[in-house]
Amino acid sequence: MRQAPSVRRTAITILTTIAAVLTLVMVSGCQSGSSSPPDRSDAQASMPAPVAARSDEPSTPTTLRIGDSSAPTDPVATDAAGVLLPPQNIARLGWWADSALPGSGAGTVVVTGHVDDVSQGRGYAAKFASLKVGDAIVLTTVDGQQHTYRVTKNNLTLKGDDGQPGALPVEELNRLTGPETLALVTCGGPFVGPPLGYRDNVVVFAVPA
Repeated sequence: MRQAPSVRRTAITILTTIAAVLTLVMVSGCQSGSSSPPDRSDAQASMPAPVAARSDEPSTPTTLRIGDSSAPTDPVATDAAGVLLPPQNIARLGWWADSALPGSGAGTVVVTGHVDDVSQGRGYAAKFASLKVGDAIVLTTVDGQQHTYRVTKNNLTLKGDDGQPGALPVEELNRLTGPETLALVTCGGPFVGPPLGYRDNVVVFAVPA
């Protein structure tokens, strides 16, 4: 049984503080392609701690792999305002513990991560922006099963414009019924400074292969 201590299921309503991204370079996926730390003026400087969660389900994600690299994945929960924050260690990702489970056959599996930090450099979630239709994403779960998904779309959505064209697809991210889908969410677009950090969210959708 999945549990999020002291947290009831809160639908995602805003994801404006989900992460920060390097200055947008569309071709290279919101980063310059260099492995060096980001420019300190264009990187996240303060990252609140996520709401810790716990899941006893054997199909809880433990690792997400893109290409030949992977990132540990931890259960996280939304706060009372519906904000989903990833782990502060930018080498890790967060699986929303109240979203769908990999292999369940229904609903949206939501995974998020920070893409940079002024002291830690480039995060794993920086890979999200460069994913293309057909690319493979593999989630490994507690029971050792591997679930492969293929990207169907990769969009930039404006923060703070819920309900408007081009806004975060809140209804899809909160979905627990219908076909199984994987959603990867981080930040993107130009750096605009506090409180948004970066103007947009990167939202990648993928379906079971």
